[in-house]
Amino acid sequence: MSWVRAVLAIRRSLREGPGFLAAALGFALVLLGVFSRPPHQLGVEHALAAAGFVAVLAGRLARRRHYLAAGRPVPTRLDAELGVLLLVAVHALVQLLGGLAGEAYPLVLVAIAAVAAFARAPLGPALVTTAMGAEVAVHLVTEGRGDELRPLLVHLGYASVFGALHLVFTRAEIARVREQSAQALEAERQRVADESRLFRLASATESTEVDEERLYRSSVEAVHHQVFHALQLLRRTLGLHTCVLLARGDDGRLRIAELASASEHVAAGPFDAGEGAVGAALKRQATVNLQRLRPGYGGLCYYEGPAEVRSFLAVPVEGRAGQPFEGVLCADRLEDRPFTPDEQAVLEDALGHVLRAVENERVFVQLERSKREQTVLHHASMALGAARTEDQVLAAGLDAAAQIVRWDLAAITRYDAATRRHTIRLARGEGAPKLADLSFKDNASLTAMAVRNRHFLPYRGDFDAGAQTLFTRRSNPAGMASALVLPLVSREEAGGALVLAAKAAGTFGGSVRPTLEVLANQLAVALANADAVRRLEAMATTDGLTGCLNKRAFLEELDRKLRAAQRFGTQLSLLVTDIDHFKSVNDTYGHATGDVVIKELGALLRRAKRETDVVARFGGEEFCVLCEQTDTAGAVLLAERIREELGATVFPTEHGELQVTCSLGVATFPNHAGSAAELFEVTDKALYAAKHGGRNQVVSLPSRAA
Repeated sequence: MSWVRAVLAIRRSLREGPGFLAAALGFALVLLGVFSRPPHQLGVEHALAAAGFVAVLAGRLARRRHYLAAGRPVPTRLDAELGVLLLVAVHALVQLLGGLAGEAYPLVLVAIAAVAAFARAPLGPALVTTAMGAEVAVHLVTEGRGDELRPLLVHLGYASVFGALHLVFTRAEIARVREQSAQALEAERQRVADESRLFRLASATESTEVDEERLYRSSVEAVHHQVFHALQLLRRTLGLHTCVLLARGDDGRLRIAELASASEHVAAGPFDAGEGAVGAALKRQATVNLQRLRPGYGGLCYYEGPAEVRSFLAVPVEGRAGQPFEGVLCADRLEDRPFTPDEQAVLEDALGHVLRAVENERVFVQLERSKREQTVLHHASMALGAARTEDQVLAAGLDAAAQIVRWDLAAITRYDAATRRHTIRLARGEGAPKLADLSFKDNASLTAMAVRNRHFLPYRGDFDAGAQTLFTRRSNPAGMASALVLPLVSREEAGGALVLAAKAAGTFGGSVRPTLEVLANQLAVALANADAVRRLEAMATTDGLTGCLNKRAFLEELDRKLRAAQRFGTQLSLLVTDIDHFKSVNDTYGHATGDVVIKELGALLRRAKRETDVVARFGGEEFCVLCEQTDTAGAVLLAERIREELGATVFPTEHGELQVTCSLGVATFPNHAGSAAELFEVTDKALYAAKHGGRNQVVSLPSRAA
């Protein structure tokens, strides 16, 4: 069957890496000097070879575009194929145009620069090294210039310099552009977050997820549009120089929320809340109307330096629960024309319009967030309900948590009350590999205490790695400013915990924690259901006394392994064993002792088998062992070892020591049988022969060919 495997290997290579095969064939032609002839001497065979090479190159390029269009990462193997195809194509072209000593040689350097610049690390250096090795081979083998090493060394020097320079400088430029883009993106994200909190669209402890960031961005823009429209209308209607809305931030300072002004000297802020006339209006929570201001008045904080305004009006926004934010609406004029009571009323009405616009957007954001949370929880409930195994439930739980809040580390632990140990069953994010299958005792960590008390920890979601421990001191995650441990409680018992950690402070505040608690409850129920399903499956497939497979499960395994043996042309051996004179054991020593003997035989078989073998209790004192890729001789050796070990086992009983023996029958597919039924029939006959041949022996009948 070796030729079959060779054919399959070639077919697999053609399917998975046709680019490498095409590159190898193309370079072989280059080494043979096929393209060193003048262009007019090239024949049809050269055109066919070139067409085939181009077809493979086009196919691999199309494959790469397919990955990019689907949003999937391009495999490194595919990029490597494209790189070597490019290098071979360039060498063929250079050979056609005069060889390495010709005027077209710089094309090799261009190709090296291209693969060094655009290939991902560590593929770039590998391709550059491949290109240099290819040039050495062409120089020595094809052009036969082994005595002219100086041109080769010069070329290799150029190639290494070209590759290194493009590798370093291109990587540096890409890193610089990425850093600038990341900084700009973070600055824009921070601006949206700050303005969302400024208008109280988001709380100070609320994390902005991708979807929520879009929601806040659209709401902030809507607020800005409505507020700017109102301020611009006031400025034109009342003949104002500047109309500005200032809002108090989380730090207590004032910031410009929106502005309509003809001045070029407006300050950027932030401003102290107690400064000048603006601070007086905010502090007294009363309207301030100033007139006949002297030129150069310095009491208006929103101007750079002294202002030239002559009249000023400030209407405060009270910082009470009914208002969307705390701040002040200011208006001023350059002319010495005091604000009348009617103008003050207009400004107050406009401020009411602004407050209603902000409040409407805040309600809209809250409704959208609630709708999104309900959608996420619904999808999580569906995913957890569809999950049947523990691994599926764990994955679905962390997927749902990622939809609710942005975390940098997430883990789910299970708690075993019998051993009083916690085990991390799944971890994702920073430091997750070292947490895989971490087991720790019921200690003073946040996880252990949250499970013990069945209450989330820490209280405010703040985390200090120096003073607090998530799992163990040695595995404590570094750089995390927020953490949340939610116990997984089902039927009043905590069976584990959902653990989340983030670098950003205030990530797990009161806005997201209730949603995460609902998720934790659903996760706990799903894990309990998965445990119940696992126990039911074990009961349905496992013998309760011995822990071996039962008859039904064994027959399913036999059918599956027999089909695999037929498909791959391998052997499959079946052992059937029966305890000799077992009835007398029960009659003499009692059924309890008989159960001990059966249990020990099952344990012996599980110890003796390989990982791929299957052991089942077929009924009573009869057991079966199924051995993959095992011939009759190997199965007989295993059977003899089982027989000898059982015979040497001493069972202490109240009536004295007990020793038992067993008889075994062995048969192999396809030597003895062509189907499962035939295999059982032949094995039973072999066992019958062992029983009637004196017991305590292994029998294998002659094969069908014999």
